[in-house]
Amino acid sequence: MKPKELEQRGGAYYSDAACEVINAIYNDKQTEHYVNIPHHGHVENIPADWAVEMTCILGRNGATPHPRITRFDEKVLGLIHTIKGFEVAASNAALSGNFNDVLLALNLSPLVHSDRDAEVLARELILAHEKWLPNFAACIEALKGKHH
Repeated sequence: MKPKELEQRGGAYYSDAACEVINAIYNDKQTEHYVNIPHHGHVENIPADWAVEMTCILGRNGATPHPRITRFDEKVLGLIHTIKGFEVAASNAALSGNFNDVLLALNLSPLVHSDRDAEVLARELILAHEKWLPNFAACIEALKGKHH
């Protein structure tokens, strides 16, 4: 049974999708699913080393790309590059544990509208999830020191 909060915040069916993916791989179903994988050139006008969400046939040997889109329209490439820049910066921030790296990542996101919003969001997220963020130990201590 799913918590009601899950349906309220969005992503209510991700758990169902995850179970379907596991089932397809474990039972060699050879069924089509949308998954994130390195595309290795299946989409011709973005870097080959990028991971993208695309249709794949899933079975015992994993995901076999079965892309419906092999080239992005020029009108959306700017947004795709912006989002990928955010993803790369967020990954780097997670590894570095550096607050300024988190701020950079958040400021690259089109969903964050100001430096101030990024700073508040970074502080709140890091402190709320500190037990899962060992790379941020020094950052967390500094943030806690500012609150006392």
